[in-house]
Amino acid sequence: RYPKLVAARVALSAADVDIFYKRFSKEAFWPTLHTFWERASFHEEHWNVFLDVNRRFAERAAAEAAEGAVIWIHDYNLWMVPAYLRELRPDLTIAFFHHTYFPSADVFNVLPWRRQIVGSLLQCDYIGFHIPRQAENFVDVARGVMPIETLEKVNCAPRFFTYGCAVGLEEMTSEIEVAGRRIGLGAHPVGLDLGRVQGALDDEAVQARIGELREELKGQKLVLSVERLDFTKGILEKLIAWETLLEENPELRGKVTLVTICVPAAQGMTIYDELQTQIEQTVGRINGRFAQIGWMPLQFFFRSVPFEQLVAYYAVADVMWITPLRDGLNLVAKEYVATQGKTGGCGVLVLSEFAGAAAELRGAILTNPHDPHELVTTCYLALTLSRDEARSRLAEAFDSVRYYDIALWGSEFMAAVRAHARGG
Repeated sequence: RYPKLVAARVALSAADVDIFYKRFSKEAFWPTLHTFWERASFHEEHWNVFLDVNRRFAERAAAEAAEGAVIWIHDYNLWMVPAYLRELRPDLTIAFFHHTYFPSADVFNVLPWRRQIVGSLLQCDYIGFHIPRQAENFVDVARGVMPIETLEKVNCAPRFFTYGCAVGLEEMTSEIEVAGRRIGLGAHPVGLDLGRVQGALDDEAVQARIGELREELKGQKLVLSVERLDFTKGILEKLIAWETLLEENPELRGKVTLVTICVPAAQGMTIYDELQTQIEQTVGRINGRFAQIGWMPLQFFFRSVPFEQLVAYYAVADVMWITPLRDGLNLVAKEYVATQGKTGGCGVLVLSEFAGAAAELRGAILTNPHDPHELVTTCYLALTLSRDEARSRLAEAFDSVRYYDIALWGSEFMAAVRAHARGG
C-alpha cells in the first residue's frame, strides 16, 4: 500500500517498552497532559529509561537521514528526540507534531522534567498541534522556561472557532525566536482517510451488518459511544448522565438504547483497573433499574471492534455521544460524521467542548462533560432535534471532514515546514 515507505527498526527490549510506554508515558505524562496531574506518578529511574529510548530513536534517525533531510517526529513519547538529533545532525530540518492535548502552563509545569522537555522541543524548526489553543499553551509553557520573542501572530478564523467553545482562540502565535533561532508553530488537525470509510461501506458484510442492526433496533433510536478505557474519556460521567436521562424522561424508556464500545487498555497496564470496576458496577446498576422485557437501556461492549464493524454502527446511530473530559482531537467524531455524510444520514454529533475537534467541527452540539446537567440536556436535545436541523448540522460538519482529509493534513503540514525553512 505504501511502496515508497521504508521502515527502520529501533530495537527495544520488553522491559524497555514496559517502562518507556506502559509505566512512564502512560502513568506520568499522559495524566498530566490531560490535566489529571493528581493521577500521575513520577520516577527518576523511569525518566532515565525514557531518555535512553529517545536517544536510540534519534541515533537511528540520524543514521538513516540524507543530508539536509526533513525529520518528522510524532508525539510526546519522543519529546527528547529533537535535542539528541540536533546535536547529532545539525544539518537536518526537524519537525514535530504533538498528537496529544497540550495543557496550560500551570498544569504542564507540574512535570519535574519540564525544562528538559521544552528545551528539546525548542530544537525543532517547526512544531504542529491540532488546534490553536494547544499551540498557544505551548508558547506559554516555553516562555516560563526561557526568554522568547514572539515574531508573528495569525487569526484563527475562519477555520477554527474563536469563541463559544472551551478550546476556541481568536489569535495564535505562529513564529517565535529563541536564542537566535526561529521556530514556526501551526495548528493542523489530523484528518481522515475517507477512502477507508467508503471502502468499509462498500463491503457486503458491512452492509449486511447495517441491515441486522436496523432490524435489532426495530424503530428504537440508537445513541452510540466509542472510546478507549481511559479516565480522560469521561465514560463514567456519561453513564451516570444516561441514568439521569432515563430517570427524568420516562417516555424515552423502551424507545432509545445506548451502545457503548469500550476498547480495553493495553495488556499489562494497571492504571485503569479501578475505573473498569466502577464502569462495570454502573452498567449493572443502570440495566438493573430500567431494563424491560425486550429492551435493554444500555449495551456495553468491552472489547476492541474492527473498523468495518464500527462503520456499521456509525451508519445506524441517531446520536454519536463523544464526551471526553480532555482530548487532543478525537477522530471517532470525524469517522461518524464521514459515515453519516456518505450514507445521506442525518445523525447528530454531541461533542465535548474540551475535545480538540470541537474547535473545527461546526454543526456538532457542544457539551461540557464536567457539568452533569448539561450532559443530560444536550443528549436529550440531540434525540429530539428535528430532521431538518439534524441534516443541516451534519452537512456543515461533513463539509469540513470531507475537505480537510488526511492527505491534505500531511501535505499542508509539510508545506508549512518547508516554507518556514525557506524563511517564508
